[in-house]
Amino acid sequence: MNVKLLKSKDFTEEYCCSVVVVGALEDVENSDNLKKTLVNGESIVVNRQDVKEGDVMLYVSNECQIAGWFLGANNLYRHHKLNANFEEVEAKIKADPDFLKSDEAKGMCGYFEDNGRVKMIKLRGCPSFGVLFKPASMERAMPLLKGYDWTSAIGTDFDCIGADTALTKDGDKELPFVRAYVPRRNVPRSHGSKTVSRWDCLNRMVPGQFMLHYDTVPLKKHLADFKPETEITVTVKMHGTSFICGNLLTNVPLRMFRIRRWLNNLLHTGIRESRQEYGMVVSSRKVIKNEWSDTANPGGYYDYDIWTEYGNIVYLYLPQGVTLYGEICGYITGNALMIQDGYDYGCKPGANLLMPYRVTEHVGGVMKEYSIGEVGKFTEYLISAMRNAGDSNADRIFNILNVKLYDGMISGLLGDGADMSAFPDHLGAFCRIEENEPLCKTKVPREGVVVRINGDEVAEAFKLKSMRFFEREKKAIDKGEVDIEMQMNL
Repeated sequence: MNVKLLKSKDFTEEYCCSVVVVGALEDVENSDNLKKTLVNGESIVVNRQDVKEGDVMLYVSNECQIAGWFLGANNLYRHHKLNANFEEVEAKIKADPDFLKSDEAKGMCGYFEDNGRVKMIKLRGCPSFGVLFKPASMERAMPLLKGYDWTSAIGTDFDCIGADTALTKDGDKELPFVRAYVPRRNVPRSHGSKTVSRWDCLNRMVPGQFMLHYDTVPLKKHLADFKPETEITVTVKMHGTSFICGNLLTNVPLRMFRIRRWLNNLLHTGIRESRQEYGMVVSSRKVIKNEWSDTANPGGYYDYDIWTEYGNIVYLYLPQGVTLYGEICGYITGNALMIQDGYDYGCKPGANLLMPYRVTEHVGGVMKEYSIGEVGKFTEYLISAMRNAGDSNADRIFNILNVKLYDGMISGLLGDGADMSAFPDHLGAFCRIEENEPLCKTKVPREGVVVRINGDEVAEAFKLKSMRFFEREKKAIDKGEVDIEMQMNL
């Protein structure tokens, strides 16, 4: 059987597992057994007896949720009844009711809670992000991987295991291993209350027209992509919810759509059901809000939301073929509820703003990616067009050029004699990412910054988050608090 490390359709580089080689180990102050090292650019604390420099290991990123089949097989749950050795532990408890308090029990049970969450901890005051596993632990949980050449997989990112035959009783050929951790929701998730008959449901999307936003990847993990002479643009990473709106070719139902659909489905006639014309496509980070058309009720398929609200605002001013990506920040419209708790960005309760951070345009069948300077100019055009039309919503549009912190070569940020490994620290200090966000009235830490390589032909962006933001985010997740981005997109 051919077994592979795979990326699922929902793969995101920020929340995945990587096959890595352990680098240099350094002492941890006031500890004889602990060592620290960097993995994918992040600090992690390890036991010197378990991890050696040069070891090939599996690194699971911070705030991932690890699958139960792996944790249970390796007896890594704190709750022993979820582990493979639970009968052995139960026998120990029967003989000694206080067994779980013993040192022996610590060697038979793990430290993961039932949710399988990986979270940042501090050991002897040293922050530790993510967790390392030996390949043998994967082989124990997935015997089909015994004999796998892990050395050849160094540098591989994955979130599931795949095979050419079934891996589960249900016949699945892909088995999820890790995913982004989302705390249990206090409010049930909803995609809309309407139910649409298949006879009235048309997919509006034309292949190749619309793209969801690419994931902003961790800067520290991609230092090899940068050199001192690399020219970059650095902007503030605003903490809200992602928004996308495009004026793109869409499928529009033809007259007598239901009859055409009926004939095609029952008689296989191949009659055209739709034509193509430019229309609005609006999306959150990962959910297209108007992907489907309800031909019987053209008023819409999804319930009203803040993404659709902004789609209706900006669509009128988007030229054909243009897609705008942005961040909505502040409060839910007309509501005292913040989009991200504490991050008001100067908005009054019930108000919000949109900061466009990316613009693409289909020109002659080729997609053009705007530079940050061009995004800023497009935003100026957008604001001007709205004001000329007497649209008061122009005051809700925020230009990314207002939060540009640096534009130039990386060497301009590095101190004398500093190498590229020091780039994140120098960048963080220059952008003051550990201070409070000055754009907010409330005292909250700046989330971080976004770095783009000027003139890069590949559409990508890199993020550097602040330690204070990580700690604040961890506390919120510990409490089970779910922000609007988690509710709708993960």
